[in-house]
Amino acid sequence: MKKVIIDTDPGIDDAIALCYAIAHPDLDVIAMTSIFGNVSCQLAADNALRLCELNQVKIPVALGAAVPLEITPNVHADFVHGANGFGNIDIPLNNNTLVNLSAAELIVEQVSLHPAQITIIAVGPLTNLALALQLAPEIASKVKEVIVMGGAFYRDGNVTPHAEANSWNDPHAAQIVLSADWPITIHGLDITYQIAFDRDFFANLAKANPTVGSFLKDAADFYIEFYRQQHNFEGCCPHDLLAIVYATNPQWFTCEQANFDVITSGEQIGKTVSVKTNQETDNLKNKKIALKVDKDALLADYLATLSLSQANLA
Repeated sequence: MKKVIIDTDPGIDDAIALCYAIAHPDLDVIAMTSIFGNVSCQLAADNALRLCELNQVKIPVALGAAVPLEITPNVHADFVHGANGFGNIDIPLNNNTLVNLSAAELIVEQVSLHPAQITIIAVGPLTNLALALQLAPEIASKVKEVIVMGGAFYRDGNVTPHAEANSWNDPHAAQIVLSADWPITIHGLDITYQIAFDRDFFANLAKANPTVGSFLKDAADFYIEFYRQQHNFEGCCPHDLLAIVYATNPQWFTCEQANFDVITSGEQIGKTVSVKTNQETDNLKNKKIALKVDKDALLADYLATLSLSQANLA
């Protein structure tokens, strides 16, 4: 099993992704860390704990950074994910508690305990990862891989014409993390808009997994309504899921090698840039941008994974 730490701001698409990660037999989710973005950092932590309870697992969750490294915080995306992050669908939070480490401290601890074994999957602003690098720069050489959902390289952003939400919410952290000397693959809007879950998909999901699938179906109603109003589209894009699926089935993805930069000020703040390289002279450090995915394989695998999860919960 692949050991993963997931840095997350749940969020409906985060919930879709986390339920898959928890259920997947090839992933060992050894920790989650919360970050601001779709909701506040504290609510993100509580929502991660709620998803653990929903899926009947105990996973250490650490509270992360509440604000960006340098810029004034942007408002949370209530209009996309609802006030509680789950489309205003309530699920209980009972006895789970946070660990007594910050997100950055937990990342450093676990990477140090398991050198060359941990994949970090970051599906929110990259503040926690930047703080972990500042706390212990040596972890860059100890991480097996970093997988990021964020950025937009060959299309417009989703919060400004230039920027995707995660990179826009903390561009300075994104610049630190994307330029760090570790293997990293980015799943930006270039690929995440290729996958859509419609109401029929969620109905099938609820049938396959009445426990988790029904919650995701109900929460997604709010998200789908946002897409209908903003994009004239009857469905939603589970952006964060792409980063998780890359950890389980990288063979389904087509990537290009590149170095990265992030614009940290001005009108284009948060814009991610692919820096073309000379592959004969430049060491790319295994940096990649995911550009295409096998859609049919991903959709089938998601349903199969959550169906297996329901059998285990029963």
